[in-house]
Amino acid sequence: MADLNLPMPVARHVVEELIEFSEETKPSRYMNFFKLQQIFKCRRFFECMHDEAQSSRSCLAQLNAMISELEAINDAGNLFDSLMCLRDDKRVESEKLSLLNEMIAMVEKDIATKESHVSSG
Repeated sequence: MADLNLPMPVARHVVEELIEFSEETKPSRYMNFFKLQQIFKCRRFFECMHDEAQSSRSCLAQLNAMISELEAINDAGNLFDSLMCLRDDKRVESEKLSLLNEMIAMVEKDIATKESHVSSG
């Protein structure tokens, strides 16, 4: 157990738990164990974001189809509000997809960085 009088007792406690859990005593090895855990979590997050992006793409396709159908109807006056709502939904969904794609790229880069640290350490 970490001595609470030493500097950074929480950090020391975390390292001791890593050593105990990974059964590794060399810093490079238990740090690699920790990095592998991080990579696993990043990949789970990546998959979740990828699924959300796919869902967003499907939603955009449906919105585009509905907008096209409403635009083809000659009674634009009665459908104007619905058409404007669909266009707003499309704009929001497009922004969401853009942000998801940015997040996916960021996570991919993070995974590559962590994997290079594990392979070099």
